[in-house]
Amino acid sequence: MKKHFLTGLIILLPIALTLMVIVFLFDLFTEPFFQIVGPLIGWIQLKLHLTLPLGISLFLSRLFSLIFLCLFICLLGMVTQLFLVRPFINLGNWFLLRIPFIKTVYKVSKDIFAALFAADGKKAFKNPVMVPFPSRPNECLGFEAGEIAQELKEKIKEPLVPVFVPTAPHPISGFLFFIPETDVCRIEMTNEEVVKFLVSCGMISPEFETERSDGSYPS
Repeated sequence: MKKHFLTGLIILLPIALTLMVIVFLFDLFTEPFFQIVGPLIGWIQLKLHLTLPLGISLFLSRLFSLIFLCLFICLLGMVTQLFLVRPFINLGNWFLLRIPFIKTVYKVSKDIFAALFAADGKKAFKNPVMVPFPSRPNECLGFEAGEIAQELKEKIKEPLVPVFVPTAPHPISGFLFFIPETDVCRIEMTNEEVVKFLVSCGMISPEFETERSDGSYPS
């Protein structure tokens, strides 16, 4: 009985967590439009002399709110491509970057999302690696991230690699290390496989072939 319960729990929890995140983000982003669409649907019902069940009315309100949100995002993206809008965006950025505390949160979040959703195909993390942590012979999984700042290169002559080491099972936090290039071991895993391995605390091992299609083996 205990075994079946744990198996069902393992299946149910990821689904429940995913639904919670989706519902939270959906409510967060559609709430401003819901305040407009809800009364609008009520007005349409009044004009057409219709009375929809409350559940259907709420569903339609959320559905149209989602549609308006998508249209708003597309419109915002199109407008920001116009040359005349750029000065206003730069002015807004300049203003936000002059407010204490807010400038730190805004700049960090802006840089992170720009890296995650870069249109030029660049990945936020280059590739998975293994590095010594907290010290040898212990090793941990991480991601090669970005480039070393020029000032650090001038201070430390040894070639370094920036590595982000996520914590498990919450990979959104972690440590940023500057590891000597000779201590960084690049591995034959994808970023998604590493994240799954970390989130599951090692219970979900990546499945990959030890021999490549050309007959060679990973180095």
